[in-house]
Amino acid sequence: MQIFLLILFLFLVGCVLGWVIEVFFRRFVSAKKWVNPGFMKGPWLPLYGFGLVLMFSLCAILLSNLPSSLQFYNPLGGLFGIEEQHGPSWADIIPILTMGIGMIILEFVAGLIFIKGFKVKLWDYTNMKGNIMGIICPVFSIIWMLVAVIFYYLINPFLYDFSVRAYAYMFGENGVGAHFGFIFIVGILYGLMIYDFVVSVGLFSTLSRISRETGILERYEDLKERMGETLSEAKRRFIKDKPKKKKQPSVLKEKIAEAIYIDPELEKHKPDNYDESGRPIKTEE
Repeated sequence: MQIFLLILFLFLVGCVLGWVIEVFFRRFVSAKKWVNPGFMKGPWLPLYGFGLVLMFSLCAILLSNLPSSLQFYNPLGGLFGIEEQHGPSWADIIPILTMGIGMIILEFVAGLIFIKGFKVKLWDYTNMKGNIMGIICPVFSIIWMLVAVIFYYLINPFLYDFSVRAYAYMFGENGVGAHFGFIFIVGILYGLMIYDFVVSVGLFSTLSRISRETGILERYEDLKERMGETLSEAKRRFIKDKPKKKKQPSVLKEKIAEAIYIDPELEKHKPDNYDESGRPIKTEE
């Protein structure tokens, strides 16, 4: 149970970090504009959460079960129970290739689910050479291999140390004395993410229905942008065509107007209280 909670925590970290990476990648590399990636509204991408957990788990399984005669990169010592420190070696190719292939398979399966199940593309590599169904392509497969290299040498040792510290913080040094406040906060974040998922699925289903009706397989972001433009135009027309409500004077303003109003007809017949020289006429008592 404790290991499962730790995996959930790492999954959440991967979701958030992946969202940040995608936002800046699309702003400065691909789309050249600020885009909220994925089909959820909040700052999380589950695909990256699964990717982080997958690569971390593959490293743990391989380094813990492969023959001890193989020397793997272990700069800090104590990595997955291996105390001896060691620099890069040829054996590192095994976990790197495994993680890279694992990420390519994960990307393909995720993309295939959305294309076959919802008729929507979350990403599109159709214009890339050697692509398969627009889901994976050689260029991004190489990128995933580079990601595996970066993860293995620059992230994995520190992520393992971070996970050990996180585990100790959540459950105590010996797995006793759980930090319920921290676990509660993680639970709140998962609640927000699940709520976001449920709401986003509704929008996603609508966009998927549009794609099915038109028979056109479109990118999710293009559908979402087109739907947003349609809603904005409908709102603009509604405001423009909405009849303007005439302002009604308040009761207080009406009373004041009645108090200071002078009837011109009565003013004509009002006796003059001044003589020809402009002096007031003395009235008889």
